[in-house]
Amino acid sequence: MFNEITLEGLTGPLAGIEAGSPEGSLLVCIHGWLDNAASFMPLSEALPEYHWLCIDLPGHGKSAYRPPGAIYHYIDYLGDLYRVLHSLECSKCTLVGHSLGAGIAAVFAAAFPKMVNQLVLIDGIGPLTHHDSKDSLSQLRESLDFLGERRKTGPRFYPSWEQLVNRRLDAGNISRKAVEVLLDRGTVRKGEGAIVLSDDRLKQRSPLYMSQHSVVSILKGIEARTLLIMAESGLIRERSTTNERIFAIRDLTQKIVVGGHHVHLDNPDIVASEIKQFLDGNAEEQ
Repeated sequence: MFNEITLEGLTGPLAGIEAGSPEGSLLVCIHGWLDNAASFMPLSEALPEYHWLCIDLPGHGKSAYRPPGAIYHYIDYLGDLYRVLHSLECSKCTLVGHSLGAGIAAVFAAAFPKMVNQLVLIDGIGPLTHHDSKDSLSQLRESLDFLGERRKTGPRFYPSWEQLVNRRLDAGNISRKAVEVLLDRGTVRKGEGAIVLSDDRLKQRSPLYMSQHSVVSILKGIEARTLLIMAESGLIRERSTTNERIFAIRDLTQKIVVGGHHVHLDNPDIVASEIKQFLDGNAEEQ
């Protein structure tokens, strides 16, 4: 069972899902790019003893879009998370993030160490950097061209549900079941098709990335005990920037599990077992 909730964001209301036990330890969860809060529902079902609060980031799922003229800049998501945690009036919490959400959670934990006591990162460890871009100038041009196109915002209709599912399957290493979990929240079915709720402006590339040096210097500020779950066939295990980032976090436990980038959706029991062992172990030490 879960409840729909509304939270305060930086530029508008954020939708979310509350699941698990209200008496359990609070886990605030941040999903990946073009995903939504349903990303964490299989984990919440596997670990019902925790209090799961899962956010739809702006422009994702059922949350409000950024205002006209705004872009979905990485740093602004930190402001959204800050507003959410202040509205919850929690002194400290555990942040759980996947991919983009893992980057947001890691940077936030470094910026506000007194607000985060534990950190769970799933196939993500900090934001993309210049190392991940072949040409910064072409990236800048592409991003600004996107703005110049004046893309329309608003839901988009796909006449075929099957076509929409297959399009998402083609985008990455993810199971059909996982795709349908995300699309069930991120769309509204209409006849044989569906209305996609996410803002098309999310597809704009960032104008500029941080440098690896900047990211590493930020990650060194993380004081929270951290669990990094890397998927064997995920996105970061072979990335050239990953090891330096791992060594930058002073109290990090690293686990490698079988699966792809959306391992928490495809193999939730494996990921849930690692999370429980980490959180319960920390509770015993405190």
